[in-house]
Amino acid sequence: MTAPDPRANPHLVGHPAAETVLAEAMHSGRLHHAWLITGPPGIGKATLAFRFARRLLAGGAGESLF
Repeated sequence: MTAPDPRANPHLVGHPAAETVLAEAMHSGRLHHAWLITGPPGIGKATLAFRFARRLLAGGAGESLF
């Protein structure tokens, strides 16, 4: 079984703390100029990054990065 492409993956499993930190920073209106998303391969780093980018480009509406 292969994992979906991170751009198309609608599910982020097991990273609520990371998602919360990014969402809170976005809602505060004071984003850092860069974020380091690190960890071993296959844990959802790219999926998290794409979700964050989509939310930023959509204007930041909503409570989470969905």
